Amino acid sequence: MSIRLPYGIAARPARTTVKVTVAVIAGPDPSLVATPEELRRWRRLTPLASWSIVSVRGALPGKDLPDEILHGVAAELARQDLEAHQLILLAEGKTARAALELVLRGAIDCAGLLAIAVPCTALSFRTVRAAAAIRLVVRCQDREDSPADLITALHAADIDARIIGFDSAAANGARAAASAAETFVLELVANASRQSRHHGV
Repeated sequence: MSIRLPYGIAARPARTTVKVTVAVIAGPDPSLVATPEELRRWRRLTPLASWSIVSVRGALPGKDLPDEILHGVAAELARQDLEAHQLILLAEGKTARAALELVLRGAIDCAGLLAIAVPCTALSFRTVRAAAAIRLVVRCQDREDSPADLITALHAADIDARIIGFDSAAANGARAAASAAETFVLELVANASRQSRHHGV
C-alpha cells in the first residue's frame, strides 16, 4: 500500500541520532582553560554530543587519582549505556596527566582524549598502541629540556596524537589555549560521531 503525501510536502529521510558523550573529568585543581563559560560554548557548538561531568575532586578512602578516574569513567559508561567509541574524555592539569597515562597504558579505552595544560614530564612506562585520538594543549613553559619528555614520546609512538602549545605568560595566552582546545573538541566530536555511525549506533 502506498501513502500519498499532501501536495507540497516532501518526504524527509528519518534522522538518526548519533550518541556521543564528552565526559569532563573535574579534578581538584581549578580550570585554566575549560572554564564553565568555555564548556557552555563548546556544548553549544557540538549539538551531536551530550556532555557530562565525572567528578574526582574528593579523595576516596584507599583510592588515588587514577583509581578515581577509572571508577568514574566506568560508571559513566554504564550509566549512559555507552561503548568506548562513543566516549570523549576532557581534563586539565594533573587530572589530564592521570587520564592520559591511563589511556596510554591501555587501562581506559575511548574515542578521544583532550588533555589541557598537562604536565610534560617523561613517561615512566612504554605506551601501548592506543586506538584513542590524543589531543594536547600544553603550556610552552611545561616542556622539559629532556629529549624523552611526554611530547617527544607521543611523537615517537604509533598513535593518533596532535599537540598545540601556548605561552601562558603572553597577553593572549589563555585565549589562544581556549581556541586550540575548541578546535580539538569539534574535531573529536565529529570523529566520534562518524565512528558511531560506522558501528551502527
